[in-house]
Amino acid sequence: MKKLIFVIIALFMLNNCGYTPIYSTNNNNFNINVLQKNKTKLNSKIENNIKKYSNENNENIIQLEISSNKKINIISKDEKGDPSRFSMMISLTINIHNKNNYEINKTRSFTEKFDYKNNSNKFSLKQYEKDIEDNLINKVVERSMIYLSEL
Repeated sequence: MKKLIFVIIALFMLNNCGYTPIYSTNNNNFNINVLQKNKTKLNSKIENNIKKYSNENNENIIQLEISSNKKINIISKDEKGDPSRFSMMISLTINIHNKNNYEINKTRSFTEKFDYKNNSNKFSLKQYEKDIEDNLINKVVERSMIYLSEL
């Protein structure tokens, strides 16, 4: 009985501790202007994801030039020679420009990788790869925004 009371009291105390996720709200102190080297579907997805972190009301403008790359490699094959495991890797390179003269101040690359099994149903495999791609894009963009917020 004492344990139950302790658990209930602990839950009430922890419920009001003021926890908020760090990057869930848009408290960034910069406005991001994204420039793309080449218009690809992957770059567009990354740009849309980056804009979520931009604070449009802030006058501190960061010019980013992005380029990205997605690679799917075969890790292993079965006895017949068909692929059994794949690896998807997404790389993002950002060039941070000076807002006045567009000179590159800093360049940084971010890479995320995920390994997965092959599926005999090609439609579900493509759907799974799309989900993996979206998750990897989220991770890469999140890491890049943490880097930008530390500048």
